[in-house]
Amino acid sequence: MAIISMTGYGKDTFLLHGMPCSVEVRSVNSRFLEITCHLPKNYSYLEFELKEEVKKFLSRGSVNLSLNLGDREDSAIPTGYADDVVEAYLKIARDIQKKYGVSGEPSLEQVLALPNVLVYGADAEQKENEKRIKESLDKALQSLVQMREKEGLNLKSDLEKRVFAMDKILDEIQQLDPERIVEWKKKFEERLKALVGNAGIDPVRVVQEASIIADRLDINEEITRFKSHNKLFLSTLELGANQGKKLTFILQEMGREANTLATKCQSAKIAALAIQLKDSVETIREQTMNIE
Repeated sequence: MAIISMTGYGKDTFLLHGMPCSVEVRSVNSRFLEITCHLPKNYSYLEFELKEEVKKFLSRGSVNLSLNLGDREDSAIPTGYADDVVEAYLKIARDIQKKYGVSGEPSLEQVLALPNVLVYGADAEQKENEKRIKESLDKALQSLVQMREKEGLNLKSDLEKRVFAMDKILDEIQQLDPERIVEWKKKFEERLKALVGNAGIDPVRVVQEASIIADRLDINEEITRFKSHNKLFLSTLELGANQGKKLTFILQEMGREANTLATKCQSAKIAALAIQLKDSVETIREQTMNIE
């Protein structure tokens, strides 16, 4: 399964009794699947069914679904009322009266205007409209999925390029490392001689101490681990969707290695390259947040 982006858009248009109507679906990144429906009042009862349909196509993302029926948005005739909904509203009203000592009763007009009180959808025409709306939603979702797959391919390609670029930076650090060690040892010896002079100092001991400290500043392990993380990241990308958590963990490890490199290097050139690595890791982290 390929990498899939959570960013996408799909739209389908259809006719109801000669009038143009449309279903639009937009999605952006989110940790979970969050669906918001914008429906005409006379089709609000379809919200649950439409959300269930979206779940057949998508597993993550913040999704906005809009149904536009043009001039027919308020044309349906209610076929009844939801008794349990009315009772719930009236119970809340009675509870408020009792608790706060307020008076008054809701009028019939006020009750009828409350959300989800009136019921639509019992007649044959309404049922046919529902069928067309659901068919249109499926087409819009198919378009959205195609766009998310295309965006996923572009995202995967960009992530790979950024990881390859980090490998090149690590190669550059490796090339600079021997020069860094030689320069550091030279400065260490010069500083030590300046402190103690030539009296009683053993040059062999100086070299030994410098070597011990230089070992503590060795960054080869960090470079090796970082390159290993890069390989793991690329192989995880090949696994496709639903790898977001693993990719995030790998990026955390990359960030730790970049921080250690910057701390241990004792070199302005390598420190600058380590900062580039940290910036790249952060950019990649932001991009992986958009993977389904």
